[in-house]
Amino acid sequence: MIPKNRFRIPLSLAPFFNHSRLKLFFGAGNKELYGDKNEHYETSQRDNPPLFLLNYLTLSSGSDDHHGGYFGSFPKFLYYQTNLQVVDISNVKMKGGVGFPWWLVSNNTNLKSLNLQNCSLSGSIQLPIHHQDHRQKGLEFLDISDNEVYGSIPPHICAFLPNITYLYLSNNQLSGKIPKQLSNCSLLMWLDARNNTLSGEIPRRIWNMPRIGVVDLSSNSFSGTLPPDFISPYMQGVYLSRNKLGGSLSEKEYVNYDLQVLDLGHNRFTGTFPTWIVEMPRLTHLLLNDNELQGEILPPLCLGQLKLIDDSHNQFFGRLSSALTSNNVRCNTSKKDEVYFIDDLEFTTKSNRIIYKGEPLILMSGLDFSNNHFFGEIPPQIGHLDTIKVLNLSYNMLTGPIPPTFSGLISIETLDISHNNLSGVILTQLTALNYLSSFSVAYNNLSGKCPKRVGQFGTFDEDSYRGNPHLMNCTLLQSTPKPYVTQTPTDDEYGGYIDIESFYTSSGVSFVLVLLTITSVLYINPYWRQVWFYYVRVTTTTCYYFVVDHLPVSTRYKVWEPHV
Repeated sequence: MIPKNRFRIPLSLAPFFNHSRLKLFFGAGNKELYGDKNEHYETSQRDNPPLFLLNYLTLSSGSDDHHGGYFGSFPKFLYYQTNLQVVDISNVKMKGGVGFPWWLVSNNTNLKSLNLQNCSLSGSIQLPIHHQDHRQKGLEFLDISDNEVYGSIPPHICAFLPNITYLYLSNNQLSGKIPKQLSNCSLLMWLDARNNTLSGEIPRRIWNMPRIGVVDLSSNSFSGTLPPDFISPYMQGVYLSRNKLGGSLSEKEYVNYDLQVLDLGHNRFTGTFPTWIVEMPRLTHLLLNDNELQGEILPPLCLGQLKLIDDSHNQFFGRLSSALTSNNVRCNTSKKDEVYFIDDLEFTTKSNRIIYKGEPLILMSGLDFSNNHFFGEIPPQIGHLDTIKVLNLSYNMLTGPIPPTFSGLISIETLDISHNNLSGVILTQLTALNYLSSFSVAYNNLSGKCPKRVGQFGTFDEDSYRGNPHLMNCTLLQSTPKPYVTQTPTDDEYGGYIDIESFYTSSGVSFVLVLLTITSVLYINPYWRQVWFYYVRVTTTTCYYFVVDHLPVSTRYKVWEPHV
């Protein structure tokens, strides 16, 4: 076991060929994993196959990004392995790209987990023709994400892998429709096919698989509508953002369902807010942004239960106080289960659309109701959310004062209530929000004095307050210098960086200094004066005869002729 070190481990494992008792090889995280630069080891593997039969192999690179390094060809010693149970060769890019090694699956009937993420795999997913004779009943985990696999998903993939439980196909070039036969994977719990070019309608039977827990089909080109029962009782996460799905979200009762994450953003859904969403007792992350939903949000969403809400860029209206509540018998205010399985989510913070994943996503919490038609006063109970990091209520029609309870947003990092009709003063207590890094109350009807430039408010410029004509002491705030970006000026921009008055002044002074210098030299030094006038006479004579020889000038117009 030599994980997470800097040992120089050859991908071929040729130095270990004679270790006949070797069963487990843990080499994950070694940044000095390398491929053989010559054919010596490749030849030795053909002539002298390894004596070991591994059960567990991990050779994943220690690279933290998705670029990895190039480590030679696919290890040939795997051709001789027949007892493998776990194989992890993730983040180990192969030279020239290799096709999916189905022979590795077929040769190892006890194989349970195969991770080939980010390995430069290419080509289509070609299963054995006689898949009934090569069924791999043991494989439960398969990850071929972050590769260059193209083509369609084979219709008989479940016949070849009947016990597959976790299937990761994301970040490839897969196209076509999802085969209906995929629902035959009766043990499938996690399906991740995001960031491909899959299209067509999502088969209804996918949603009815008995054990399915997470479906991530985001960032594809799926169209059509969702069936009323697209959420099964054991479903924990549904990710369908950035597709072309439309229609209304049908009404259905979901009582005691386990759904925790619902991401339907950036689609074409219409109709009213689906009331069944508030019936989900464990729902913590709700994203319906960038659709065409409208109407009031009723019944109200439970602030004590939801960690992340993004309903921005829709046509919702009504009083915001009617859309949010923290005192309702349906609200589950008890301690929520941590969502460790959660996939990537996209959320706007500090005016940027950011993809959160991993631990930052688990810790992230926020409310975004921007770009809707909400009116009325801001509900004071929002200020009781002491763990919230982002609050965006901009581009609505909200009125009334900024709630005094906002001083209780002790974890807030982004607060945007701009482009409303808010009135009153800006609370001085807001200067105590120590984590606030992005703040805007622009384009309201606020009055009084701007907060003192103390704490985090010392970093906000007048852009945070503009559009409030009755605010005082805000124009003294210097705009924060923007980072300098090197640009190539256009033809119209040349000269825009020159002070014309200074240019003429410096040119005139330079001309006078040069003239005085020449005159002084000629006055002081007779030799240089004689040379100067000699060359002046020669130049004048040359120019004269050039004009005479090349222009038809009559001699009667000659008023001067040099004496040579």
